[in-house]
This record gives sequence, C-alpha cells and structure tokens, in this order.
Amino acid sequence: MEMDAPVRADAEKRIDRRGQHHVAPLDLASATPAAPYADAHPAPRPDPRPASAEVRPYRAGPMVLPRFWTPWVELGDSEDRFGVATGGSDALFRHLWAARATYGTGSERVNANAFYLYDRFRTSFVVSASDETDVYTDGLLRTRRVNLSASVPLRRTVRSIQSLSATWRREREQVLGSDRPEDRADLGGIETAWTISTARSYPYSISSTEGGQLRLAWLREAEALGSQLSLDKVTADARLYHRVFGERDVLALRAGGGTTYGEPRFERSFAVGGYPDASLFDIVRTNNAVLRGYPDNAFTGRSYAAVNAEYRFPLFSPQRGWRSVPLFLRHFRGTVFFDAAHAWSGEFQAADVKTAAGASIGLDSAIGFALPMTAELTVAHGFDDQGETKVYFRFGLAF
Repeated sequence: MEMDAPVRADAEKRIDRRGQHHVAPLDLASATPAAPYADAHPAPRPDPRPASAEVRPYRAGPMVLPRFWTPWVELGDSEDRFGVATGGSDALFRHLWAARATYGTGSERVNANAFYLYDRFRTSFVVSASDETDVYTDGLLRTRRVNLSASVPLRRTVRSIQSLSATWRREREQVLGSDRPEDRADLGGIETAWTISTARSYPYSISSTEGGQLRLAWLREAEALGSQLSLDKVTADARLYHRVFGERDVLALRAGGGTTYGEPRFERSFAVGGYPDASLFDIVRTNNAVLRGYPDNAFTGRSYAAVNAEYRFPLFSPQRGWRSVPLFLRHFRGTVFFDAAHAWSGEFQAADVKTAAGASIGLDSAIGFALPMTAELTVAHGFDDQGETKVYFRFGLAF
C-alpha cells in the first residue's frame, strides 16, 4: 500500500531527528547468485539396526550378587572391632541384603550380622540374624539372635508416612566357658510399633532438615514365645528437625523414654551410656539412648529417659570424587551437642541425671557412586559420676 505524501514526509522528519539514515532498497533481480553450499563434514553414520532380543521374565538373582566391600570399624570401651561389610540389591530394589563380619580385640572372636529385605508387595519383610560376643566383667557373653519383621505403610502422602510393624525375636545368651544354668538365658518376644515421620531432606542437606518423627513401641516377652521371662516394655521416641541460621544449618532435638511392667526383680531392662546398641528391642540392657562421654551401658534400670540437642552446620561441600576411585565426597559438617539421660529402678531422682557435651566432624559420601555413607569423629565429655572425655568414630548420625 502506497503511503500518503504528508504521512511519508512526517515519517522522514522523525527518522532525521533520531539521526538515522535512509537506506536504498536492494535490487534483488540484479544481484549475483550465491555459490552452491558444499558440506565439508563427513556423511552421518547410518542408524543402528533395531535391537532384537528374546523377551524373558525379570530375574533378580544375578543382580543381587555382591559387587563391593567396605571396611568396618567399631570403637568401644570393652573392645574394638574391625572387619568388612558388603551387600547387594536388584534393579527394582525388591531384594536387598547386607552382611558384616568383625573381629573383636577383647573377645578375640568373630562377630557376624546379616539381614535380607523383601519389598515387592505393600508389606515389607525383613529377616535378620546375628552372632556376637561381648566382653563383660563376668567374662564373655555370646548372644545369638534371629528376628522376623513385617512392616505395613498405613498412610503415605507427599509430606508424611505412617507405618505399623511387628517383629518376632528369638534370642539365646550364654556366658562362654560356664555350665551354670543361671549363665544361660533363652528369650523370645513380639514387638509392635507405630511410626509417623515428616522428616525431610534435600540434595544439599547435611541431615534431615525439616519435620520430625514419632515412634511408639510395645514389647511382649512371654514363656509361650520361648522366653524365660514374662514382662512388657513400652517406649516412646520423638525427634524434631528445624532450620535455624541458614538454609542448611539444622537444630536436631530428640526425647525418649521407656518403662517395664512385670518381673519386679528384673532391673536390667534398659541401659544408658554411649551410643544405642539395639537395632531392635533387646530384653536385657536395651540401650536406645545417646549419652556420650560415659562408658557403654554404664547405667541400667527398669525405666529410662533421655534428651538430646544437636546443632549441625555445613563446613564445605566438595561434591566430587577422584578419577575412577569409587568414592564420592558430598559434604563435611560440624556438630555441637548436649546429652542428658538416666536409667533407674524405683523412684526417679533428678539429681541422678547424667549430662554431657561435645563436638564432632562428619562426612557424607557415596560408595560406588550409589551407596550413601555417613561417618563421624566425635569428642565428648561427661560431667557427672563415671563421666570422662571420650573419642568416638562411628558410621551414621546419632539420630
């Protein structure tokens, strides 16, 4: 469409005021044709032929064979343990297993632990077994244990999960080298537990960062289940994680307690001192508390209570490995903490509560670029009777 003369003149004035220049239109008809394009790159390779393979049922067997091993170190008061651990799983994580073997420097015996998890259906099944020897003042105590567990998720959402579990345990304790009947105990019980968790962590988190967890459990020990005792044990454990000064700093709080009903003369239901040493409920000296800076299982009783506070903060995050070495360094973190715990029989006495404080340096890594691993080097000091300055090295967070 041709532009009217007054409009064209006004447009030319505006162009001149902006300092722009008029450009003559190109005469494409008289332009020299361009040379044809020549591609200097080699011709692409032909597409591969479609794969043809036999369709076979899913077989998990070859995939669960062990393909790694890692050193294992446990430092304790009565003895230190050194050994190796390994495990495996299939691609869909329906089958998962791990095993550990250690040598105790005090008992001079080999300890073995293993578990197998089957998680194909809604209910998860776990079978675990252990054969361990502990050093006590009366000699060497050998404990052989088998556990069968089933766990069902009751409700699962984006932010929380509730589950109900039941575990049958059969256990035999025996003082090595003794033929006295009182130095041998057969135990058996059923534990039921309800757990709700809203704890959340993120790719750069140094631990659980938000939310919390609550666990309520009840253990029934009875002669009908193969036990020499008849009693009930009830425990509760609550944890809370909250960001404080930054996106990755975490204040971790924990409170727990338990009590025993039945068998009034049985006063070794619970123990406090050191780190927890019970993966499931043990009827004797169950240690679910964290009380660093004191000998392991130093205090026992029919009831226990414990409170812990940890401030965890990041130091630096390498997020790298070295060449093809199957170890990936994720985070280094620092922790300062305070512990308070007590185990008693009869009346509770606040003056008998034991307290401790300390600090630790932790490492988060991945073995084989896939298996998460957390380790901590801790220094703690106990402020009350039997308290001392102790150094710990262990795998996993305190809670």
